[in-house]
Amino acid sequence: MTFVFGVAACGSDSEGTASPSAAPTSSSSSGSSGSSGESASAADSSSPNPDQSSSDGTPIRVTIGGTVLTGRLWDNATARDLIEKLPVTVEFSDHQNMEKTGPLPEELSTEGMPEGEDPRPRDIGYYAPGGDLVFYYGDVGYHDGILRIGRFDGDMDAIADQEDGFTARVEPAG
Repeated sequence: MTFVFGVAACGSDSEGTASPSAAPTSSSSSGSSGSSGESASAADSSSPNPDQSSSDGTPIRVTIGGTVLTGRLWDNATARDLIEKLPVTVEFSDHQNMEKTGPLPEELSTEGMPEGEDPRPRDIGYYAPGGDLVFYYGDVGYHDGILRIGRFDGDMDAIADQEDGFTARVEPAG
């Protein structure tokens, strides 16, 4: 079975400092319980590609065990930097039943990117302060340091259902 999806990464401790093992907390992130529905927000307009469709961009494949998900990385500095570093294998953890985050081996460029964003479910993101790749399957709300870099093509059940410590291989598709 093939799925396509997108993510974004985020994480901070209670003092607002970067931590790859903790997600940011805010009143806007409470009450979301892993919904795979999408929600629009005013903060989306700060994204370099707020209305980018999942059919635009560089196709990627994310493999988790025997499951393959597909998505696209958009045309922005952070996504282009990640594309140059692919393939990469990342170990992910769950945060607040809304996102899966995993540290990348190297930091990515943030040139020209906004200070923060409000990712939607199915977005692929990068949490700059922690250097984490993030797959969003719930609504985390706006946070500084979140950069939207792509989007998954299909539902996020295969991501949402993963336990802490799962490994995913991200590579160019095709």
